[in-house]
Amino acid sequence: MKKSLLLFLVVISVSAFSQVLAQPGPEQMSPPKALLIVREEIKPGMMGVHNRHSAEFASLFSSMQTPNHRIAMVPIAGNENEVIYITPLESFAELEGINQATDKKLEGATGAAAAKLERLNNEGPALHAAMRDILTVYRPELSFNPGAQIAQMRYFSITTTHVRPGFDAAYAEYVQKVINVARQKAKVDNLHVAVFQVISGAPGGTLMIFRPMKSLAELDVPIGQRVRAAMTDDQRKDADKAVREAVMSSEVSTYAFAPRMSYVPQGFASVDPTFWNPKPETAPNPRPKRRAPKPPPAQ
Repeated sequence: MKKSLLLFLVVISVSAFSQVLAQPGPEQMSPPKALLIVREEIKPGMMGVHNRHSAEFASLFSSMQTPNHRIAMVPIAGNENEVIYITPLESFAELEGINQATDKKLEGATGAAAAKLERLNNEGPALHAAMRDILTVYRPELSFNPGAQIAQMRYFSITTTHVRPGFDAAYAEYVQKVINVARQKAKVDNLHVAVFQVISGAPGGTLMIFRPMKSLAELDVPIGQRVRAAMTDDQRKDADKAVREAVMSSEVSTYAFAPRMSYVPQGFASVDPTFWNPKPETAPNPRPKRRAPKPPPAQ
């Protein structure tokens, strides 16, 4: 199977996705044990073409009922040429099995499905500048109020933090004993934070901090200021010292969920079917050309 297709297929996990996200009730869901993150760098000027291409892949997966599922996200703030796909996992062994099963099913495609698959596969290299697959594991002790009904959310704010070698324990202590204590004191109950640590696909010491949001209006609330105001003077000094010593860099980007490019289980989509099952895009009908009026007869 061609490389571009394999990179699409790496975003796979059916049963883990169903267990973690597919339940239709309004109750909050705990984060999965692991997460697969696929970052695609799109060539400048090709974002619109790529997104339609990705939506066609999602539609093909749905029509063939393949077991690979994904949530796609496009940038709101950050790298405007980047698309991200995420897949929750209960284990990486499960991911391996689903990859193999999906490959086998797609390789057995015939007729129109096989022709569409080949066309999409051939179009991929012209759209992508680079791709990166990242494997992460959940860090519950660093998270805060992590349960959320993701199907009702519309955005992820993702903070990528690089911790200095040898400072993981110091950083964990800072988050647990200073930041999360201040968050509880400030009563920022609407804040949901799930922290995942990269184990493959990015530099060591990389943490990816996910904050789901229903609306961008949540960014108007100065949570950081409220949390810092809840600290004592000594705690603020300790926090500043910990950040200086333990953190090499930190970058925040915000992404919007892209339902047409996503491929989610039916139970997950049923929480908000209007959003997760949008109608296919149709090209606008061209206006009929008006005939030029006949010239008047010569006098």
